[in-house]
Amino acid sequence: MTRPLRSGNFFPAAAIFLLAMGVSGCANFTDVKTFATLSFKATEHEALSRDYIAAMDRRKQYQPPEYHAELEAQKTRREAQQASLDLLQQTIADYMQGLAGLTTGEIRTYDKSVKDLSASLNKATLLTSGEKEAVGALSTLLARAVTATYRQNEIKNLIRDGNEPLQDIIKATRKIVTKGIGADLQVESTLVTRYYDNFMLAPDNPPEPVAMALAREARADALGRVDARLRSVQAYDDVLEKIAHGHRFLHEHTGMIGNDELSKQFSPYIDELRYAYRHFVEVAR
Repeated sequence: MTRPLRSGNFFPAAAIFLLAMGVSGCANFTDVKTFATLSFKATEHEALSRDYIAAMDRRKQYQPPEYHAELEAQKTRREAQQASLDLLQQTIADYMQGLAGLTTGEIRTYDKSVKDLSASLNKATLLTSGEKEAVGALSTLLARAVTATYRQNEIKNLIRDGNEPLQDIIKATRKIVTKGIGADLQVESTLVTRYYDNFMLAPDNPPEPVAMALAREARADALGRVDARLRSVQAYDDVLEKIAHGHRFLHEHTGMIGNDELSKQFSPYIDELRYAYRHFVEVAR
């Protein structure tokens, strides 16, 4: 038997439903979610730091044994410095994952304790005090945001307050990627070229066509691998630049967040990031 609808109970329930829709349902966060999700996926790339360390072992092939001890010392220093790049990348990824979660209401608990963060910062020996402060500030903002009740307001607050430390963190990441890893790959390319040129152009080296052909092939193969790594680094740097530009646009237009009018103006930034990420994935294979 169907029970009659009781209007006295219906109104409060309907009011609560409509209020909830008014708070979050009518707001359009699709573009922010797409940007944050793409940024999260693109930022997580541990292969860069692993390759940064492995470069020292590769260099041993192209330098005399008397240089190997110094290369080992450099490798040890880089292993310590890896914590800096890992922390920067993880902080950006955590922020973007949290921002994406806010747009859907699917919030994951951000449980990085003050003690854990302090330990990570102490290991990040490559970072300046200002860069460490940016990591701490963004982590604190994220921890506050994921406990928020009103999504639209907190999304705007997070983007507004988080932009400055995020830009500093991206800048620090790009510095390591380009001036550290990228510069080392250029040095490696020079060492490879010198190694094979010294072999092929040595005055006491007998003209052996087969041996010379094999040497030229090995030289081209080695330089090709270095060039592929360098293109991967450059593509990753481009991704970071697009993330910085996109977030800066959101920061400058926080009043439009949640409105349909944001889509038309922000979609080119998303397209540029998507293209940069796709290109990075292709060259990093």
